[in-house]
Amino acid sequence: MTETLEMNAAYIPSPDAMESRLGEETVILHLGSGVYFGLDAVGTLVWEAMVAGKAPTPADLCAHVRASFFDAPDTVEADVTAFLGQLVAHDLIRRA
Repeated sequence: MTETLEMNAAYIPSPDAMESRLGEETVILHLGSGVYFGLDAVGTLVWEAMVAGKAPTPADLCAHVRASFFDAPDTVEADVTAFLGQLVAHDLIRRA
């Protein structure tokens, strides 16, 4: 059963998720399934906020992205929540 993203829940990386940083980008591999994701600079920013151990909510992560980019687009919330939904669907993050 696949978990769905809950907007008020805090999220952390799955213990099966391994990461590797490549410049401004990050690659995440799920050790159990072999699924991997390549993250751009914004995805890396979101991932690093979760790895920092503060268990942020999707709203926290959206605010973090907005605060980090002077020219953040109006689609930040939709983009970040869609990204988080993909991570949840592939068991790369889970509720804290």
